[in-house]
Parts: sequence; structure tokens; C-alpha cells
Amino acid sequence: MAGRDSLGNRLYRGEVSYQIVGRRRRWAAIFGIVLLLSVLGLVVRGLHFSVDFKGGSVITVPSATLSSDRAASIAEADGVPAPTVQVQQVVNGGRQVTVTTTTISSKTLEKLTSDLAKEAGIDPTKVTNELVGASWGHDVSTAAVEALLIFLALLAVYLALFFEWKMALAALTSLVNVIVITVGVYAWSGLEVSPTTVVGFLTILGYAMYDAVVVFDKVKENKRQLVDQNKMGYGPAANLAVNQTLVRSVNTSLIALIPVASLLLGGTVSQAAVLQDLALALLVGIGAGTVSSILVATPTLVWLKELEPAVRAQEQRLAAKAAADAKAGKVPAAVVVAEQAEPQDAKPAAAGASAAGARPRNQPVRNQPRSKRR
Repeated sequence: MAGRDSLGNRLYRGEVSYQIVGRRRRWAAIFGIVLLLSVLGLVVRGLHFSVDFKGGSVITVPSATLSSDRAASIAEADGVPAPTVQVQQVVNGGRQVTVTTTTISSKTLEKLTSDLAKEAGIDPTKVTNELVGASWGHDVSTAAVEALLIFLALLAVYLALFFEWKMALAALTSLVNVIVITVGVYAWSGLEVSPTTVVGFLTILGYAMYDAVVVFDKVKENKRQLVDQNKMGYGPAANLAVNQTLVRSVNTSLIALIPVASLLLGGTVSQAAVLQDLALALLVGIGAGTVSSILVATPTLVWLKELEPAVRAQEQRLAAKAAADAKAGKVPAAVVVAEQAEPQDAKPAAAGASAAGARPRNQPVRNQPRSKRR
């Protein structure tokens, strides 16, 4: 009985329900504010692309004493504009300082390498230099954009064929929210956008759509069993579908988010930029995708469906019928079924007599006059 009385089972049976679809204006307002903040981050702070996209030089100095501020001061004194300095802990327990610059001359690079080695107290030959061309980053960016467009096109075709085009439009709306929010978080965080970020970004697209597809499949099932049978309107049936899959969506996302959060924490503590780039994209994308699939995808679908005259007419008929039944004092069928499922000794004696005046099913008749037994 503990399993049957769990929150997930009660949500699935409709005994407990959170009003999600009916509050779609509230969710739209909240997501509108979040999207505005994300766009504001792009405008005010912008994205910081790594050297892989811009091209330049990466100078790595193994040192236990060289600070990031001192390395930046040396680079600026040597004529390097806006250098990026990171202190990293390497696998063998050592420490290294990485100075990333724009494309500079070989003379400036040689002087900067010598000055950094002198400050670190090491031989200049132990300092490594890496030249990165911007063409590779451009190729990665182009491939990422192409992959994103192909994914969106295939997703729209899949949802339109197996569900309907309005579900495809609602899912794409939810996905756009996830993309903008993730990019906005990167802008506010100040982290560099690296090829690892692109990998994580493309990975979250599947997570962002997983929950939406699961909910839409349940909406389709409820439409066939409830809406088409005139038992429930499209909006309530869709809201029931969201509640029926709510626990599953939350549990699935939590299982995915826990290791990702650990990865982000480990990357932050160890100052591993690659781990931070990958984990932040996954963490924001999975979290935003789960919330968006619940609060944006299905409410948007219901809004599109309620633009159809047939859907509006059916909901008006069902609402009028429910109002008439309530006025006549009739108990909805769902309430009767729920009451019959309860143990008889747990209900007051008057409750069974007041429910439509009928005795519970399979209860024997005792101590009644013969005339009433006939």
C-alpha cells in the first residue's frame, strides 16, 4: 500500500494534481524575465571565446610561485593587450600558469616567454608555447551551427510525423528557451566558450527534448482515452499528463544533474577549465530543459490547441455539464470511484449514505425489513 500511496502513483491516478497548464501566463512571465536577463548578459558582457576560436598564443609556465596577477602584469608590460591568465593544478600534483594572448609577433612572444621564465625562476626551455590559428575555431563553429540546424529540422519532422505539428512548434519553443538561457548563463559567468563548451552545448539538446517527448506521448494517450471520449477537455487532459510524468522527469534529471554538479565542483576546485566548460553547459542545459519541458512545452501546446474552435467548444460543453451536475448535487464519477476504493471502516457512516444514496458495492444487506429486500 505504501507504493500505491506514493506521490508518483497519486499523481498518475489524478488524486493529486498540480495546476501547471492553467497557470501558463505565470510561467510565461517568469521565463520572459529569465530570457530578458539572458539577452541582457549577451549585450552587456558578451561571450568570451577561447583562443581556439580567435587564434593566438598559449604560453604555459610550470611554477609553484608565479601568481596570475604577476603574469598578467608582465604580459601587459611586454605589449600584450588583454591577456587571459589561468592557474591550473596538473595531474601529477604540480602547478602551472597559462597565459593566453591574441596573435602577437615572434619577437614579442620570445620576450614574454623569457620574462615569465625569469619571474618563475625556471629555464626558458621549460616554458611551452603553442600557436593556434583561428581557422580551426571557425570550422568548429560552422560545424556546430550546422549540427544545431540539422537537429532542429529532424526534431520538427519527427514530432510532426509521430505527434502533430503543434507539438513540434511547442517543443521548439521550449528548446529555444533552453538555448538562450544556457548562452546567457555563460555570458554572465565570464567563462570562456571553448570547443568543450560546444560539445556540452550540443549534448544538452537531447536532454532538453527528452522530457518534452515523454510528456507529449502521455498527452497523446490521454487525448485518445479522455478527450476523444468526451470525458475531459484538452487542457485538463494535458495537465494530467504533465502530473503523471512529473515525478519521472524530476527523478531522471536529478540522476543526471548530481554527477554533473560533482564534475563542475571538481573542475572549479582544481581550476580545470575544460571540466568547468563542459560541466556548466550540461548543468544549465539539463536543468533548464527539464523545467522548460514542464512549464513551457505543454502549456504552449495547450495554448495552440485552444485556438481551434472544436477544442474550445468541447471544453465549454464539458464545463457547462460539470456546472449543471454540481448544481443538481451529483457526485462526479471520479469521486465515487475514489470513495469506493477506501476501506469501509475508515469512512464515517453518514458519508456512505450521502454519496448518491447508494450502498457500497459488495456490501451485504442486513437487518432490513422484508419489503425493502424485495
